[in-house]
Amino acid sequence: MPVQVVVPSREPAGSLTDGVGVSVSDFGLELFAKLAQNSGATENVSCSPLSIAIALAMVEPGAVGDAKQQLRDLLRIDDSVLFHAGMNALEQSLESRQPTFRSGDGDGDPGEIVVRVANAAYIQIGYPLTDQYLDTVGRNYGPVLNNVDFSTDPDGVVGEINSFVASATNDRITDLLAPGDINPDTVLALVNALFMRASWESTFEVDRTREASFTTLAGDSVDVAMMNGRSSASARGDGWIGASKNYVGDLVAQFVLPDTDRFAEIAAVLPDAFAELSKPNSNGTDFAMPRFATRLNTTLDETLQGQGLAAPYSPGGLTGIADDERLVIDKVAHETYVAFDEDGTEAAAATVVLIMPVSAPLDPVTVTLDRPFYYRIADRTSGATLFIGQVTNPTTS
Repeated sequence: MPVQVVVPSREPAGSLTDGVGVSVSDFGLELFAKLAQNSGATENVSCSPLSIAIALAMVEPGAVGDAKQQLRDLLRIDDSVLFHAGMNALEQSLESRQPTFRSGDGDGDPGEIVVRVANAAYIQIGYPLTDQYLDTVGRNYGPVLNNVDFSTDPDGVVGEINSFVASATNDRITDLLAPGDINPDTVLALVNALFMRASWESTFEVDRTREASFTTLAGDSVDVAMMNGRSSASARGDGWIGASKNYVGDLVAQFVLPDTDRFAEIAAVLPDAFAELSKPNSNGTDFAMPRFATRLNTTLDETLQGQGLAAPYSPGGLTGIADDERLVIDKVAHETYVAFDEDGTEAAAATVVLIMPVSAPLDPVTVTLDRPFYYRIADRTSGATLFIGQVTNPTTS
């Protein structure tokens, strides 16, 4: 099975990453709000806006008409060329991060920062993707191109995708797809895998971690391992307080704590709260948070369509990928894993967009057999007619 690695061009970072960073965050906040709403606001919910944005961004060069416009609206794309170059630069910037400094560490350990972004495309053998599409995606996202046969062994491709994701995420995500998730008619799967491991600039001391109680939305009390230390910044808003904690390598975690009974209300102002925590004029303070890990495996189609992404799910919108009016997005699957402990955070995410051709559905026709009619019974496989007849009076034999 031939495999080709397309190396993305090395674009300069700087302002390119600033623009796509805002786009990815705005998209992610809206997506998260809808995911949380769909969960009933009572479950742990997590997602990776960057992973999802990269996977969908690899679709955009092949979209046309309403499908293209909806993808651009969803991902906040003003200029496609600049956006894809910016995503390229963002990936390069994240993967090149080095530890900055680590305070309070007597042995001089600089901590650890690892960010890995991996992209892949799985293409049905013999299916003619356009050269322009392959060039644009290859230049900006550099996916590993894999020629596969979805039609005869879709579950085999499930295994290949899962192996790729597992390797890219240090085995934190091993079963992004399950057997049966890929339709044999699939012709293209676009995959992103994201892995991050980052140390806090100022770690939580393990001997200060204590068992403490955590009150759930239902009002129940559960025991957690509560880590105690210092934040890098703190802020207060109407109905919430918050803190941020820096990682080495110029990453940060931000936490927003709504007042009691205002959890759902504060969800609507999260962008403002995170913006307030990003201001440079606040100081760190005492900070405690539970040690925890969370995981979510879900399909995003309902959520994305709720954000206005409808046209790519209907025929005619992806002819830039191939000269095939039947192409549609069949499924977008996503999984995240995030774990916080005293030393830092390990997180992984993977997203796959499955694309396949479908026949355009005909408008349904109401049929009432209330006058003489003909019929036949046929073999669907061969087309052979087993029986044929006409009925002029159903009451007689």
